[in-house]
Amino acid sequence: MLMNREKLYALVKRSPELVDRHDREGWLGLFSSESVVEDPVGGGLNRKGKDWRSDRDGLSRFYDIFIAPNDIKFTVNQDIVVGNEVVRDVLIRTRLPNGAVSEVAAYLIYRGVEEGGEVKLASLQAHWDFKGNAMRLLRNNGMKGIVASTVQFWSMLRIQGLKRVMLYLGAMYKGIFKKGVAAVNSFAAAVNAGDEAALARLCEPDASIEYPAGKRMPASDFLKAEGKGLRLEVSGLRSAGWHTSCVFDAQGSGVHRHGVAFFQFSPKTKRIVSARFFGEG
Repeated sequence: MLMNREKLYALVKRSPELVDRHDREGWLGLFSSESVVEDPVGGGLNRKGKDWRSDRDGLSRFYDIFIAPNDIKFTVNQDIVVGNEVVRDVLIRTRLPNGAVSEVAAYLIYRGVEEGGEVKLASLQAHWDFKGNAMRLLRNNGMKGIVASTVQFWSMLRIQGLKRVMLYLGAMYKGIFKKGVAAVNSFAAAVNAGDEAALARLCEPDASIEYPAGKRMPASDFLKAEGKGLRLEVSGLRSAGWHTSCVFDAQGSGVHRHGVAFFQFSPKTKRIVSARFFGEG
């Protein structure tokens, strides 16, 4: 059954509004009873309705650490609604309690679900460069950045515990990183050259491509299905965990698409497992 796109999109738009107002219960109420937030992707899961500690589940603790003490503003560059998913290309500007400022460029994927006759958010994945943004926070804010990072780290330890903090910090050193960026650039080059062999070398044998999202096909059929004349440009590449995401512009068969693409990689082989292109056109 198709989800009500307008209700889902309205729900997604409310999220930054409630964050800005520091409406804790309102923001938590957007999510389904067993929802999962991964922010950043690769930094572990924040689950609602499970793992209770001091009357706070994983999602509540996420709010108390990263939202409650901070002033957070969203600038939205593009929204794309496909089925039960909404993709947002955003810039998130966070002012921490001591005045340090962090600006994070992120690609967000919200997935909706119907629960109790209402549309709720089942998951949120935030794709952004954890290591790069941590370094920029320190470089741009000097001592304020160091103090802000230290205070947040101790807050995480106190509220989440050491095990969860270690999972979060894993985003600094576990993932595809620059190899993913290079692979996506090579993917675009192979598409533009119509080079099926080069594309096959980048992908797992059973890899899939959704172009556009929702229209899934084997990666081996992609160039045949879309034709040799497809032109693909990628920009704003960033890796998070075993994913690399980017803005894309594609021209083929008289249709221009602009949007956000997500590439997932195998941790074992470092090859593409799936590519999903959310675009308008």
